[in-house]
Amino acid sequence: MAHCSACEAEVAPGNRWCSICHTNVVNPAIGRLAPPRKRLAAYLLDLLAPFAALFVILGIGGLGAQVGSKVDAEAATNFGLILTFAAWIAYVVWALVLFARGTTPGKSLLGMRVVKEDGSQPGFFTMLVREWVGKWISAVIFGLGFLWILLDRDNQGWHDKLMSTYVAERPR
Repeated sequence: MAHCSACEAEVAPGNRWCSICHTNVVNPAIGRLAPPRKRLAAYLLDLLAPFAALFVILGIGGLGAQVGSKVDAEAATNFGLILTFAAWIAYVVWALVLFARGTTPGKSLLGMRVVKEDGSQPGFFTMLVREWVGKWISAVIFGLGFLWILLDRDNQGWHDKLMSTYVAERPR
C-alpha cells in the first residue's frame, strides 16, 4: 500500500486522492481536493458576481440621472447604460481569461482551480464544455449532478466526470 506524503495515511492502490486529508497522492504539488461547501460558495459567487456588479453600476447611473436638468439626466442615464455594458463586457473577458487558466471567477476568488486527472491545467475548450455543457447536464435532473459531489469519493460532480477534472485548492 502507498502512503500519503501529507498525512502518512495508507492509500488504497488506484486512488489519486488521500481519503483522510484529500491531498493528491500521485503529485502532492497539485494540492488538496476542494471541499463541497467551498465549491458551492464559488458557484454562488459565479452566479451572483456579475449581477452585483451590474446592480452597483446601474445604481451609479441612476444616481447621476437624479441630479441636474432633464438633458443632464438623459446624458447620465446613457452614460450609465454605456458603463453597464462596458462592465459586463469586462466581466465576460475576465471570465474567459480565467477559463483559459483553468478556473472561474468564483474559484479564483476562493483560491481554487480546476485540474485534469494528470494534474495539468485544463484548456479553454475543456473549461468551456465543463462550465456550460457539463453544468447544464449536472443541473437538468433535479441538480443530482451537483449533489453527486457529496457522494463521490473524489468530490466530482457529473460535469467533472464528463471532462475528467477535479477541483483543487491552490497549494500554499
